[in-house]
Amino acid sequence: MGFSGINPDKLAKTIASLDSDQKELRGSVTWIKSSFGQYGIDTEPLVRLGTIAGWAENQLPGLRRRLHLSIAEHTKYSVKGYVQIDEAKVGAAKQATADGKKAGEKWKEQIEKGDISPEVFATLTANSADADYLKGFYDALGPQALSMLSLSMGDHMNERYKDHPKQREEDRKVLADTFGTYTQVAFEGKTAKQKQKAWNDWFDGMKDGRDLFRPDLLTPLLPGGKQDKDFLVALGDRVFDSKNSKNAAETEWMEKNSGMSAGEWGKDGYTQLFAAIAKNDEAAGEWTDHNFDFVEKALYPAGPWRVDQPKERGEAFLGVLNAGAVKLHETNPRLAEKNVAHLLVANHLHAKGDMKGVAPIDGTSALFTSIITANFQSMSNSIASPVADQFWKGDKWDYAKFLKSQDLGLSGVEVSPDLWSDMMVEAAKDAQGAGTISSLFAVQQARIGEQIESIRPGKGSEDMTRWLSAKQGFLDGFYADAMNKAEKSHKDDIDQWIADTNAFRDGVIDQVTGVAAGGLGGAGVAGMKGAGVGAIYGLATDTATGLLKDAFHVSEKDVPKDMMTDYKKMKAQVADTSWQATYRDIADRGMKHGYDKVAYPDVTYRPVELSADGHNVLGDPKTESAAPKIHSEADNFLNKDGSVKPVEKMTPSQRTAYGEWLEQPAVINNIWGDLEARRNVRDWGTQGKGE
Repeated sequence: MGFSGINPDKLAKTIASLDSDQKELRGSVTWIKSSFGQYGIDTEPLVRLGTIAGWAENQLPGLRRRLHLSIAEHTKYSVKGYVQIDEAKVGAAKQATADGKKAGEKWKEQIEKGDISPEVFATLTANSADADYLKGFYDALGPQALSMLSLSMGDHMNERYKDHPKQREEDRKVLADTFGTYTQVAFEGKTAKQKQKAWNDWFDGMKDGRDLFRPDLLTPLLPGGKQDKDFLVALGDRVFDSKNSKNAAETEWMEKNSGMSAGEWGKDGYTQLFAAIAKNDEAAGEWTDHNFDFVEKALYPAGPWRVDQPKERGEAFLGVLNAGAVKLHETNPRLAEKNVAHLLVANHLHAKGDMKGVAPIDGTSALFTSIITANFQSMSNSIASPVADQFWKGDKWDYAKFLKSQDLGLSGVEVSPDLWSDMMVEAAKDAQGAGTISSLFAVQQARIGEQIESIRPGKGSEDMTRWLSAKQGFLDGFYADAMNKAEKSHKDDIDQWIADTNAFRDGVIDQVTGVAAGGLGGAGVAGMKGAGVGAIYGLATDTATGLLKDAFHVSEKDVPKDMMTDYKKMKAQVADTSWQATYRDIADRGMKHGYDKVAYPDVTYRPVELSADGHNVLGDPKTESAAPKIHSEADNFLNKDGSVKPVEKMTPSQRTAYGEWLEQPAVINNIWGDLEARRNVRDWGTQGKGE
């Protein structure tokens, strides 16, 4: 069996799945045969299943060998992400490991004697495409000899390099490449927790003359390599382990350069570590979660040590947070959302606490803008949903309570708008952040405007138009309030901020392909690969561009020193956030004794995309038309008598279903008159108000 091309990441997942499935199949066959045998039932048909499990198990060594060859292979295949391996080497796994071990033992002995020959790099280069060889080599070499090799290479007086600095970098790249491959196979087959412990034990073997681990001798070997996730997490956790009594001594040389080190060894070790972690979204997510105490202190520095000095270190650090809170969402949404929520709470508590006068590090605005962009629909829902006042308040960080409050069937986080407001204020202090966020709100406004324009006349349509207008009013009020607060940080340069904000927003609109955040190493404020403002919110590129440019532009003439408070003539006052209780009270009243078609008559609601015959919308929450979220009893927000459960006693999924029902045209048609009588709803909307 041969492979034209291999994607290492996909093959690794295939192997894991095949291994797990064959073990489960074999275990099931064994259990069934034992159980059936007690009753004399023929188990001969199960033999075939056992044979299949055995065949699958026999394929694993060959697949793992191909994986090990593909991990280290640099010969690209014609399909992106795939590589070509030397099939002739597939059957030589044991020999490759033995050869690597022999070479590792040889160089270990020579290095410990102080004889560091250039032949070691030639040996590694010749076998760099074979992970099994590299495992044998680095296992035999060991962490101590590697630290001695690293120390010698970084010495500015090293005879091999002092007059040939390019040679030092070429040799370093060989180590970075091959050691990175080694990290991916060193503890293969172990769980993440076991691998991280194994790496910590390995670090203990990488000691200096003081019998201490020297991470600064390992970090120069990170740039240019591709390291295993658990290696990166273990190293990052070790470096920032404040509970380790030896931590200060172990990290003594992570940022100090006495002038005795050269090349990557003379650079900041923290920057090298952050940059490596930021390249691996999973590692970034775990490290952020494990080390949030440091994250919080680093974002809002109160002491003399600052993570953003030097600037490159701050950028790399923020790159880790962006990867672990935004980019990670594609592969591990739960952990990404946990990190987003934790950052929201940390910023909220900082904004309200005694240290609120301490500004976050440079680049934080770009990070927060990225988080807001990626979670804009979650933020919008927290502002305009009829059940948003029940979302998690985040008065202090408690992951168990946060998780209990979330509808895990939804993407994003359900938190109080206060948390989003504080993050948006900080993001908008930077002109790029303000420009990006204003673009998002403008597109949201345009999207609702298109919904309103698409509604055809019909029973219930008029009230639905007013409700959509009210929702836009809530969003506008939230936007205006946050921008007013952000404006206060620009008392002396308000005109320049306005100009910069407009210029940057126009750049976003012109590209509509995401925003390159300078403070995030080009990761992109949008935090989504190739995702533009228009694409995210369902508008065609040309539509988004035209609407944003023509209709939503800050004008110094219209708002001289007041910045953005008159954005398309919207009101500057904050929308009343107590409306949800009144809204629900009126809606629930009509369900006091269960669904009553007199109280909630069907309406004809006809968005333009539907047929000319219209669309009959029901008010009964048990129908799919009225509450499509109710597909199981777990989502049912009704009591046995048909009345609505108290919202504070609903599960998150029931709350979601309830919120969807509350926005159905038949419900809005029923409650709007009473709502207008009890609340000043005419001030809610920005367009389409009732007369």
